[in-house]
Amino acid sequence: FLAADRGAMPCDIGELPKKEKPVIVDHTTTIIAINADEEDAHDDADECSEHSGPEDDYKIDKLFYRICFFCFILGVNFYRKRCPKMRTLSMIMIVAICCINLYFIGFAAVLTVSKPFEPERIAMTISYCTWVFQATCSTFFLAWWQYTSQPCKLLKLMYEAHNGVGIHHNRKKLLSIMNQFYLVIAMTVIYYAGLMVANFIGLDVGYADADLPKVFGDRRFFLIVQFANLYCILCWGVALFIFSLLVHSANYEFDYYNDQVRSIKCNLEYQSDEALCNYLQKLIKVHNRLTECVKRLDMMFHRYAFVMIATIIPTTIFSLFMVFREPKSSFCFELLLSCPLVFFCVFSFFALVNAPSALHKTIYNTKSALCANTHIWFPYRPNVYHSALAFVCHLDQTNLGVSIWGFAVVSKPLVLTTLSVMVTCLALFLQVGDCS
Repeated sequence: FLAADRGAMPCDIGELPKKEKPVIVDHTTTIIAINADEEDAHDDADECSEHSGPEDDYKIDKLFYRICFFCFILGVNFYRKRCPKMRTLSMIMIVAICCINLYFIGFAAVLTVSKPFEPERIAMTISYCTWVFQATCSTFFLAWWQYTSQPCKLLKLMYEAHNGVGIHHNRKKLLSIMNQFYLVIAMTVIYYAGLMVANFIGLDVGYADADLPKVFGDRRFFLIVQFANLYCILCWGVALFIFSLLVHSANYEFDYYNDQVRSIKCNLEYQSDEALCNYLQKLIKVHNRLTECVKRLDMMFHRYAFVMIATIIPTTIFSLFMVFREPKSSFCFELLLSCPLVFFCVFSFFALVNAPSALHKTIYNTKSALCANTHIWFPYRPNVYHSALAFVCHLDQTNLGVSIWGFAVVSKPLVLTTLSVMVTCLALFLQVGDCS
């Protein structure tokens, strides 16, 4: 499965392996013989994972290695096989940068409370500070993922589940996500470069509080905070796109699997009921592996999704609040300077909920694809019918997907409900902001 060029899929109709009959041990236990080639492949994979370094694990797929290599450039590299001194240096650097960001957030909170109520200024301050808080949390999450090698382990598990056929059939879509990553990183650097220039020449940006640059007394020292913010926001972009790439990859694997379920036909290969039952059993095995990938995906991202979604909702509301407020004399100029923050907030929200909701829908569609395939259910054959019924019961797992720390699985109904609440809150804030 580590090779770039792969052969046919394990469930291809033309290469269905011939399986032995199940050996009945007693009335409750059934032992199904597994293909020896599959066992050897898994043993080779485990042996390879023991002797190869984590950096080599990322090179299973060059596409994923690109974004992970960006972590190494930023210094977020906590692999256990790395030199302890370098890991300690990286840890000190990240802790110092995150402490600067947290101090800035605390200073902005005290400044906001101590001043008279100004809707635009408060909205801008809360949006900016929440974005910095998100970036700081993302930096810690990214460091933990690197330390535990979770992304590369999950990627290997996806390739072991179904040989990565779904990933390779949707290669162009994943490349477009990578291009979006490069674009977001470039826009972030340009935006912060503009903020640094504005601070250097003493220009107030948008609706921002004029006293925020005085976090360390002298305005020139605010460049330290801006560099710290930029570093963590770059880590925020890397973590967000690692999340997006892995969830989209799982979605593509399930989507390709659903196509295989839909394409089952009673052709020459499946003239006998036994051959069709064996194929259904093999589909159940592949689904078991893909399900394990989704569970590992949820274990890796459920806390991250909770923190990001819980903080991006108020950030998006307050950033949109600045857009829909009643215009003033310098509205156009201030809005133009505040627009990048609005764009990043809205983009982050949809990036966080789009892939998990699509994955949940694709997993749910597997059952629909099986039930809609008339070649399995008609004509009535007792053995095939019972195997298909067992398959349907196996697919009845409604909680599969990326959850928000176990509270709820991210799905399209949940996203719709969240958007409705956000619009209601935005309307309420606009009414409060207009009160004298």
